[in-house]
Amino acid sequence: MIIVVDTNILLSACISPNNRISEILFSPLPHIERISCYYAIAELFKHQPKIVELSKQPAETVSMILYSILKQVEFLNEKIIEKEHWLEADRLTSGVDAKDINFVALTLQKSGWLWTGDKN
Repeated sequence: MIIVVDTNILLSACISPNNRISEILFSPLPHIERISCYYAIAELFKHQPKIVELSKQPAETVSMILYSILKQVEFLNEKIIEKEHWLEADRLTSGVDAKDINFVALTLQKSGWLWTGDKN
């Protein structure tokens, strides 16, 4: 089974490394492939100062947590996603959260499940 992990899940794991999300992310689950987009890496580093603030951890500790989390997920280049999946992802995310288009398109491309923290 393929699970596409979105930025919200990764951010949550960085902010609270002892929460349930982190526990699941770090659990060795046979037959579960955790993947995400390159976009998620950019978002994590963009929000690193906020992660430091919210986690109440030193920047060095957050960097180590981030490194550990990044090792749990295989990050794929969005260039592998076929046009038809981009179009369907655009339709599905329209009016909801356009920033999720990469994750939805990758989920469609890989026939996986999307793990998101979004409420919509």
